[in-house]
Formats: sequence, structure tokens, C-alpha cells
Amino acid sequence: MNTTSYPSKYAQPKGIFTVGKTKFKWYDLADDPAEISPQDIHNARLCVEYAEEGFQNIDDLGFIIMHRCGKNYLLLVCTWRSENELWESVYYDGSGNFEVWNRNKTHLPTYCVWEMGIVYHESQSWKKYLGSGWEENDKEKYLNDFFEGEV
Repeated sequence: MNTTSYPSKYAQPKGIFTVGKTKFKWYDLADDPAEISPQDIHNARLCVEYAEEGFQNIDDLGFIIMHRCGKNYLLLVCTWRSENELWESVYYDGSGNFEVWNRNKTHLPTYCVWEMGIVYHESQSWKKYLGSGWEENDKEKYLNDFFEGEV
């Protein structure tokens, strides 16, 4: 049996991050979000801007979780692709730069207990959007509906 302690973390919204046609809600997630350095955020944003997924050219909405795990980060880049499924790319900064986390496996990890607090909020917010008229003001309501708090 695992005897490791898993204390709570804090999810802090950091506003909208636009990459071309895609708009993301940005979250910092850490024991203390103030520990996430501006340089690390800059590196993560560059990773998303130049990602092979080509977010610049896709009219999409989604969210990003910048999760500080010890001294490293997981960068979860999630989009809805205007559907009811959540699409995800995961990057990590193991080499000092953010790179794709190659998870080419049959059974693989998805969201940890801290990330799921944000993901749950986002799924409920997106569900409201799917049930709306998909007008510009509905999009703005989704983009302005952030989670903040202990997870």
C-alpha cells in the first residue's frame, strides 16, 4: 500500500491565452502558484504557439493547465474541437524545454486528482456552452467562467 501523502494544491486562473484562432483559458496549478516563474510560463506559451497541432489555424476553444510537479511541469493543452469530447496534448519540461510527452501506450495516465478539479469545472462550463445558442456572447460566457481554489 502507498503511504505517500498528497496534500492539496491550488488552481489559479491566469486569463485568456490566444494562439491564432484558438482561445485557451490558462490555469496555474501548484502547491503555491507563485512558485511558477514568468520564464517557465514564457517557455510553455512558446511550446503551445509552435506546437505541431497548429492551434493558430484552428478556430477552437479550450484550456491549459500549467501543473508544477515538484521541480518540473506538466503542460496539459486541452481543446473541445466544437464537440462534446475533450482533446488533449501533454508536454513536460524534462529536458529544460517543453516537449511532447510520448504516451503511446494502451493504458495510460490521464488526469491526476488535482487536475481533475479544473477539468470537472471546465466540463460543466463547456456543457453549458453546448446547450446554448453558440452565439458570441455564449462563447464569452464560457471564456470568462474560470475555476479558482484548492484542489
